Amino acid sequence: MSLKHKLMPLFAGLITSEGLQALRRRLAEWRRVLRRQPHAATFYFRIDDPYSVLMAQVLPRFARHFGIQITPRVMLYLDQQMYPAADMLSELAPRDAAQLADLHGLDFPADWQLPQREVSLAATRCLLRHEKDERFWSLAAALADALWRHDHGKLEALLSEHGQMPADQAQLALEARRDQFLRDGHYLTGTLLYQGEWYWSVERLDHLGHRLNALGLGSQDWPLPYGRAKRAQLSHSAPRLKGKPLVLFFSFRSPYSYIALSRAYALADHYGLNLKIRPVLPMVMRGLSVPKEKRFYILKDAAREARLHQVPFGRVCDPVGPGVERCMALWPFAEKEGRLREWLRAAATGIWSKGINAASDNGLKFLVETAGLDWNRARRWLDDDSWRDRAEDNRNAMMTAGSWGVPSFMTQDDMVWGQDRFAIIERSLLASVSHESDEG
Repeated sequence: MSLKHKLMPLFAGLITSEGLQALRRRLAEWRRVLRRQPHAATFYFRIDDPYSVLMAQVLPRFARHFGIQITPRVMLYLDQQMYPAADMLSELAPRDAAQLADLHGLDFPADWQLPQREVSLAATRCLLRHEKDERFWSLAAALADALWRHDHGKLEALLSEHGQMPADQAQLALEARRDQFLRDGHYLTGTLLYQGEWYWSVERLDHLGHRLNALGLGSQDWPLPYGRAKRAQLSHSAPRLKGKPLVLFFSFRSPYSYIALSRAYALADHYGLNLKIRPVLPMVMRGLSVPKEKRFYILKDAAREARLHQVPFGRVCDPVGPGVERCMALWPFAEKEGRLREWLRAAATGIWSKGINAASDNGLKFLVETAGLDWNRARRWLDDDSWRDRAEDNRNAMMTAGSWGVPSFMTQDDMVWGQDRFAIIERSLLASVSHESDEG
């Protein structure tokens, strides 16, 4: 084993350590108390980002409940290298936001239309002018509603009433903020920064809520169940769902795929779904870049989510390249042996929590035998490249359905992206059989 593969699990374990996280939080709180500063967070808001629009509705209530100050920081321009499929995200995000809004009782137009760039800039210039006003939140909501509905009359009235920051001044400010944002360690708007930790979208506010509760702020009776979208209720009885298809697009290099795996099987088992897991190659092995800043955030965020769902995580040995290829090559063998579930769990757990190097024979043998498979029979499949065509077919199917990354879930009627959308997936499944019943 190379020195890199020996050190990687130790380094990753340190980055994702719950103990180190707790120490950092204690130091941050100690500094805040010494400086006699209030509990304060910064919110990075972009009006043409649906997740920002939802967060802007939630945060005033969140701030009042926990007694913290939240300062909005208006953005517009982003570093495009952080978004490998920006056009697909621009179509998927508003559909996703509309579903989240329905789940949480928030406002996002079901009849949304993608905002025009110059109109987004005009609305952003207006918000820049009023960034420090108490009425920022209500103005942001009104502008966002007009923008996403293409209500030009309402938008022009708002701009006329509230004015805009001069164009040249706004341009310089927005470009500087984009660059500073990356230096500060993030790339996604709709994000809250509190004492050194990032919380993206409504579905991460549960982590911050628990953190603030631990500091004695607020109560545990939160204004919204912020993490509700992450879990299916599994309290329904729906015999009509038995045998219905659910597809999971999965990658061995995706920590979120691993974290989603147990909940995917639980959902399928509860409703008797026909779960089909379709492997795809990681983005970097498909020619898409994943910059260092993004990788570090994903690793730390995945650790937080893994702890929430009680999934072992931390000692990571990145399988990119040969490790992924060898795991993919054994997929058909595990299927043939009727032990695909065991293989996926063993391989993903070994890679993401035990520091097992899947690129080595010893490491792969350990994973194979942990899955209850015979190593001598398994190794004969390693020279068979037929899995590559299958992986490409899966990638094409995923892209055609409207997603570029994993984990993505496809029901009969919907494509859902992310390990934190199981409530949305469940609602989609139940709605499909309810619709069938109505038609019948």
